[in-house]
Amino acid sequence: MMKMKKKMKMIEIVIPFKTPTVNHLYGQRPGGFGRARFIKPEARKIRKKILELIDELPRCMINDLPKDRQLKVTTLIHENWYTKKGEVKKKDISNREKFLIDSVFSALGIDDKFIFEHTMRKVQSDEEKVIIRIEQK
Repeated sequence: MMKMKKKMKMIEIVIPFKTPTVNHLYGQRPGGFGRARFIKPEARKIRKKILELIDELPRCMINDLPKDRQLKVTTLIHENWYTKKGEVKKKDISNREKFLIDSVFSALGIDDKFIFEHTMRKVQSDEEKVIIRIEQK
C-alpha cells in the first residue's frame, strides 16, 4: 500500500518493504579486465516494484514537484534495529542511499543532482518499510 501527502510541493512515498543494501545489489563477474559488476536479479525486481509504486501516484502530485530547484530529501528506514539480546544490529543505512535515490528519482523524472539536503534516519519498528519525503528546499 502506498500513501502520499501533498503539502507545499512535498510528496511522501511509502515503500512497504525492506530495500537492499549496496552489498546485496551487485554481483561481480570473475576474470576479465576490471571484473564487470552487474545488478543482481533480486535488486532488479525490487527496483521494478519501486517504479510500479511510483507509477501509481497521481500525475498531478508528481508534476507539482519542482524538477529544476533545490530539493530536500528525508528517508526514514523502518526496521527492527535490535537483536534479541537488545544490542544494536550491525546494519548500515547509508548503504541503501544510492539505490533508493536512483530508483525513486528516475521514476519521478527528476535529476538527483537537485538534492541539496538528504537526511536518513533509522526508525525502530517491527514493520519493514521505507518512507521518502521530497520537498522543495
